[in-house]
Amino acid sequence: MMGYIKERKAVFFLQAGLFLFINLYFGYICGTNVYVMDLLYFDVIYLLAAGIWMKNDYEKWKRLGEIIEREESETDEEQKELMGNQLFLFFQKRQQEKEEEIAALQDEIREQTDYMTRWVHETKLPLSALKLMNERNSDSELREEMQEQLERLGQLLNRIVMNGKLSSPQYDMKFEKILLQDVVTESMKNQSYFLIKEHFQIEMELEELFVYSDKRWLVYLLDQLIGNSIKYKKEEPALFFGGKKLSEEETLFWMEDRGIGIDPEEIPYIFDKGYVGTNLRKGDYRSTGMGLYFVQKIARFLNIEIRVESKRGEGTRFELYFQKNTDYFMME
Repeated sequence: MMGYIKERKAVFFLQAGLFLFINLYFGYICGTNVYVMDLLYFDVIYLLAAGIWMKNDYEKWKRLGEIIEREESETDEEQKELMGNQLFLFFQKRQQEKEEEIAALQDEIREQTDYMTRWVHETKLPLSALKLMNERNSDSELREEMQEQLERLGQLLNRIVMNGKLSSPQYDMKFEKILLQDVVTESMKNQSYFLIKEHFQIEMELEELFVYSDKRWLVYLLDQLIGNSIKYKKEEPALFFGGKKLSEEETLFWMEDRGIGIDPEEIPYIFDKGYVGTNLRKGDYRSTGMGLYFVQKIARFLNIEIRVESKRGEGTRFELYFQKNTDYFMME
């Protein structure tokens, strides 16, 4: 109502002025020619007519305001809908561009990994030739030193390939039912030169334990653990492999050594990328901090839980808990 009065105040002032003028004019004249009752009768009629007009005018003003408000609301909704569609199209376009960028990067990574894999395979041919040539070396001491370096070079080449594939392992995994004993045997074969050289005692109690995993990645994971045991060995080194079925859905596998062990306060950090502990081998070896980082990364991809127990000067035990993921991977 206040809005109506403010908007129509000029009309109200005009009507009030006219009413006042008529009363003053005829009130002055009524002293001679106009009866007072006639003037009062006129005032009543004038005020009644003004009230009726004001009521009708207020209803028209109110309806007009509602129409304008509805039209403005509809216009706002249309603008909001238009703006929402524009924003949706903008973000959809940005999302599509991001997906295309990610796909392009993934393709580039796969191409680089494929190139690296081919390069490593081509490099292994001259490496094998060097090993054969070294066997004809008459200097036994030099032959032994050359053999060790060639074995290390072979392991480094294999590490380059596997680490490259870690950037997108989902494209290079094959889950199947595998025998844990086969995995351990293959990994020990990969490390056989150093295991024999360092006179490691090997004990295995696995029987026929099967797990559902990717054999190649699992072998590589075990390679890193065995490699660490070789690096941090003590006198009379030994490796123990064992396992048991905890339930229908879970299998435990462990590997234990008699190495120099890990300080308890360092265990929470040994899987961190680049973490370098205090372990030294013969005073001149320090870990790069990448081996166990790769172990943890592979374990996550394979859905394996890893636990570590270690005592300084007594050795380290790694436990791997396998889950039966046949339903998840739609395997029989």
